[in-house]
Amino acid sequence: MSSGSQGLSRSYEIFEEYWKMYDEWYMRNYAVWVSECLCLKSLGIAGLVLDVGAGTGVFSKCMRGYVVGVDPALKPLALAAEREVTPVSAFGEYLPFRSEVFDWAVLVVTICFLSNPLKVLQEVRRVLKLSGYIATCFIPKESEWGKYYIMKVWRGGSMFYKYARFYSVREVLDLLFSAGFSFKEFISTLCRDPHSPPAVEYPSKNPWGCGFVCVKGVKH
Repeated sequence: MSSGSQGLSRSYEIFEEYWKMYDEWYMRNYAVWVSECLCLKSLGIAGLVLDVGAGTGVFSKCMRGYVVGVDPALKPLALAAEREVTPVSAFGEYLPFRSEVFDWAVLVVTICFLSNPLKVLQEVRRVLKLSGYIATCFIPKESEWGKYYIMKVWRGGSMFYKYARFYSVREVLDLLFSAGFSFKEFISTLCRDPHSPPAVEYPSKNPWGCGFVCVKGVKH
């Protein structure tokens, strides 16, 4: 969802106002939610988990352990709390936690709404334990899904993604390296054409061409 304090990050206001529409999208597109959930589960997320840009906590069931959800939008966090997420209202650039406390950090389609993604990733690294993991999941701009949403924005048909900046796989890797993370693996899904009939897809380790890619990194 969204987590940031200026520029593109003002997008959190659209999620604050239309949180219910955002949440219901996943129920209407259940095969997409299941596919992305399977992708998250295969990452092995567990322990004390920080979900940056948690929104409504729609992916909380896809993670094991104790999930702390950070988001500047309050109304989505209220629903996240009902889904057993511990809600914290904050911006990703200024996480209100001590250093080296979390086992895992997850950003699910959050990075594209950040005005300063490097600063957020550096903050995430600070609050992660040594050898803690990060998963940055996003829609690559070079994928068919990325092209689909970019075209939708261009045509004025996307309420949420008009505030987004789409990244390539290479660009997200570079951001993670710049923040001090080492690469661990890719886990991907939505490798079918977005115009094809809905179907649950199982995770792949090949990110190229897939519409939902998680880059798993580690703090050393």
